[in-house]
Amino acid sequence: MSKTRLDPIEKTPGTPPEAGGPDWESLGRISGRQIDCERSLSCGQTFSWGRLGDGSWVGVVGSAAYRILPEGDGYALKGLGGDRQSLLDYFALCVDWERIAEELPSDPQLSLARAAGRGVRILAQDPWETLASFLCSPVKPIPEIRRITWKLRATWGIPIAGRALFTFPTPEALASASREELLSCRLGFRARSLQAAARRLAGDPDFFSRLQREPTREARGHLCELPGVGEKIADCVLLFGLGRYDSFPIDVWMERLLRKLYFPKRKKLPSRKLAEFAASYFGPWGGYAQQLLYFWYRRSLGRNPAGELALSPEEEARLGL
Repeated sequence: MSKTRLDPIEKTPGTPPEAGGPDWESLGRISGRQIDCERSLSCGQTFSWGRLGDGSWVGVVGSAAYRILPEGDGYALKGLGGDRQSLLDYFALCVDWERIAEELPSDPQLSLARAAGRGVRILAQDPWETLASFLCSPVKPIPEIRRITWKLRATWGIPIAGRALFTFPTPEALASASREELLSCRLGFRARSLQAAARRLAGDPDFFSRLQREPTREARGHLCELPGVGEKIADCVLLFGLGRYDSFPIDVWMERLLRKLYFPKRKKLPSRKLAEFAASYFGPWGGYAQQLLYFWYRRSLGRNPAGELALSPEEEARLGL
């Protein structure tokens, strides 16, 4: 069987949005001291953004599209259908991240991670989008997850201001999709879990609002009741979608790193023990420690986190930027 090319920007099915549309609106600037956008957008917590060839970024938050352009010691912000405050809220700039970094444990490894990840912020993302995105992630590299989620947007999302940028599909939209359509997005075995979770949430629109009122442990348990959701995905939703900064997602990268840094002489250490260690050692801001360690570790291995989210020349051309 021949492989089909995944084209995440072209709108299918239906009619592509018209070229052009309203101009991008200037939303002012922010300082690089407030956030390092390149590090924050490429540290594995979001797949909603793409990096352009000129080093700028484009992405969608809710029903608005935004551009982030490096400029001097900060960034120029532009929006389509959005406003400045909504973007700043998404960046979680009201959180005192410098103080949080100082409250993390003081050890040589985390000191290196703090230096490498200076300016990393945990974004305030939509919990449904976060859940759906990480349900697409098992055994997939970050560039492929980004392409899959953009294909989901292009197929079932709503175009923004006549551009080839789309909102994230609702649970209802994915719940009613055909299996063939989902498989065309190269979801593979993930299609079943994604659609089953979408159907559960389409029938329970208050699910996430209930989680907001629950303690982290209880909320994690309810997330793990959803199809395809284990503790790793549940912790990603808690941290990135619900702002539970005590959640510490452990994937294969983090498990390898924790064993290497903190248990180098222990050949056999159950994953449960690693999770218990992370909770007790990193404490209430463990999620921030996780992001710093994750970013630092991948970069120390020669990975290019920002480059992994680069758009292809064809994608850039279709966006008309």
